[in-house]
Amino acid sequence: MSLYCLPLIRGKLPSLRPSEQKVARYIMEHPHDVVGMSSMQLGAEAGVSESTVVKCSQSLGFEGFVQLKLALARDLAASTSTAFGLVEVDDEPDVIMQKVFNTNAVALSDTMKVLDPERLRQAAGLMAEAGTVSFFGMGASGIVALDAKQKLMRIGISAECELDPHLMLTRVALMREGDVLVALSHSGETSDVVEVIGLARSMGVHTVCITNHPDSTAAKLSDIVLLTSASESSMRGGATASRIAQLSIIDCLFVLVAMTRYDEAMGCLVKTRQAVSGRKGGLQ
Repeated sequence: MSLYCLPLIRGKLPSLRPSEQKVARYIMEHPHDVVGMSSMQLGAEAGVSESTVVKCSQSLGFEGFVQLKLALARDLAASTSTAFGLVEVDDEPDVIMQKVFNTNAVALSDTMKVLDPERLRQAAGLMAEAGTVSFFGMGASGIVALDAKQKLMRIGISAECELDPHLMLTRVALMREGDVLVALSHSGETSDVVEVIGLARSMGVHTVCITNHPDSTAAKLSDIVLLTSASESSMRGGATASRIAQLSIIDCLFVLVAMTRYDEAMGCLVKTRQAVSGRKGGLQ
């Protein structure tokens, strides 16, 4: 993960000290400038000491500021030069289109960098063997949870999803050891999600968390953490980039589970396809 500077900073930002967050934010806002700076220059620009720049680099997992700059340079070398950034009120439709599409594309690219394939495999394995898989998320994450439920149902997995936190707590209280809870939270600090994960752990249920922040409360409580790396703007009410990243992880889990149970999954897909597209004549 330390090979990728910007996705790493994005995920670790909330867990940094306030002075280190100043450094991290400056790096994210001026990445091209930082590549050519010394630690002293960056400290002056961010309004902190040189030692804080070094400590921030180490908190992010680098040996020092030089190693951080090398990773940052690699990030920038792989990026494109089309329109990025926040949508402004006077932006024309073509600029808005570029910014939205590019933000989503970067979210997918950065998520692929930080997502651990071994943890993805482990999560899919637990889901394939579970008696029940329950998905839970609030707001836009809840929409992704519903999508996950319908996907797994199509391949014969007993999948559930509740959008009301009280109903979800009720459902989790009746889950059994070996069942799986998949919780989605961009911040990893949504109180309802944290409460549900805590109850699931006490019931002996396997817990999987899909989040943007590896040091969040939800991540620390979960058995397996699947990381996204999506940057959200002040218009986060739509949770656009984070939702795209979460959906892609769900798609990966769906395919892995289906491959684990290939014959059964393919048979279920045929039956469910007939059920929804061949209603005139019923099932064959």
